[in-house]
Amino acid sequence: MWSSPIYIDHGGRTLLRRSRYVLVIPLQNREFLFVNTFTGAILFGPEEILRILNGVNPEQETSEEVSALVSQGFLTELSPKEETEKAFKSLESIQSLHRDHTLFALIPTYDCNMRCDYCYVSSVFTRDEPWLQRKMTHSQVDAAFKAMETLNPHTRAPIHLLGGEPLISSNYELIEYILTRGTRCDKSFIIVTNGLESSLFLPLLLESKITSLQITVDGIEEIHNRRKKRADGTGSFCQIVESIDQLAEAGFTVYVRVNIDHSTVRTLPSFMEFAHEKGWDQRDNMIYLSPVRHHTPGGCYNFMHNLKKEDLQFLLGDEVLRDVFLRGLGPIAQKLGFVDKWLPQMSYCRSYLSQTWFDPFGDIYLCTDTLGNKEEAVGTYYPEVTFNERFNQWKERTIFNMKSCRHCRYAMICGGGCGNYAAQTKGDLLKPDCEFSNQAVDVYYPLFGKMIQGERKRTQENIPGE
Repeated sequence: MWSSPIYIDHGGRTLLRRSRYVLVIPLQNREFLFVNTFTGAILFGPEEILRILNGVNPEQETSEEVSALVSQGFLTELSPKEETEKAFKSLESIQSLHRDHTLFALIPTYDCNMRCDYCYVSSVFTRDEPWLQRKMTHSQVDAAFKAMETLNPHTRAPIHLLGGEPLISSNYELIEYILTRGTRCDKSFIIVTNGLESSLFLPLLLESKITSLQITVDGIEEIHNRRKKRADGTGSFCQIVESIDQLAEAGFTVYVRVNIDHSTVRTLPSFMEFAHEKGWDQRDNMIYLSPVRHHTPGGCYNFMHNLKKEDLQFLLGDEVLRDVFLRGLGPIAQKLGFVDKWLPQMSYCRSYLSQTWFDPFGDIYLCTDTLGNKEEAVGTYYPEVTFNERFNQWKERTIFNMKSCRHCRYAMICGGGCGNYAAQTKGDLLKPDCEFSNQAVDVYYPLFGKMIQGERKRTQENIPGE
């Protein structure tokens, strides 16, 4: 990126220099996006600000301009070494805010009545039938609830139910037991389901505390049926659409996730017309677009693995598509600081001990890309809670413990990158993966910056007299 020139006064004394955590992202019309990856400060400005940061003719700049840049951390009097030490000392206090095991998820079974092209647990469908059809027992469910209470008795986050497919008819008695057990403990649930058989569960769901359900529709019927087939190979579009309508009419909050990639982007306008006819777009935040990204270089934040830059231009050029696409980019916006409250990222994702998955074999996992691979389990919850060395390695996987991250300007937006991808490609969970930081500079910051530029321009054009 840019060098870090020293800002000097007429007497030759070193006063200020550009922070080592400053990123400079060129936008349109000779405007720039300035980001401090430690403080989270984001600033839009002209080339004059870049000249200040580069120490060009500092005597011509006003003290107000310089003071503003100092207050946001863009200019500092500290040396690079001193700044790094100060930053990581500050991070130690933020680290104390982190809480392990804040999100719990139950996988009643890995079995599913569909075979989607890109399923994040697709590898399990090569296993034999007895393995695939294994279900949680009542004793395991009781043990899972006991483990939740032990690991984090204070969390109020809804329990997630997913799979495999949780809402299949053969699971009815088990799901009834789970929901009844949760209701007794005043727990709520988020259910990730394909919706094929959800109508069978409707009376049960109405008696339980269901925060929301997520159902995936991959675009228009032709596209969807090609990518999301039933286990017998037939299409699923009509049944899933019917389930969404039924659940929404029953009063449930239903989120329709549309998985996209380069091959489907150009068909999305037709799908949004269909969604409008169904009234789905009239419900708050009901639809969002999500690029297919599991098991990809860079892990779950690699939103560009199956998209091209011209796809982004297409999505952002359509007002309707732009809204639902940006809704799906929420995790990226959160990570990069385009939110009201931002904290530096000490780890890449929620796999850093905050999300805890219980599977039907009594094992505990931290990462969705490792589910069903017993050697990647970090412990057990049944018959008792135990953790192994893999868990300790995940616990160690922060920017504090990866040497190259301590000296990297991207560390606090990247968090060291995807641990699972590093383990698979480098053989070491504690090695960094820099895929996300490269994409942040090349794609995500310019994307959000140009989008905000466009919003500002449209706002100005709508102001009377402007």
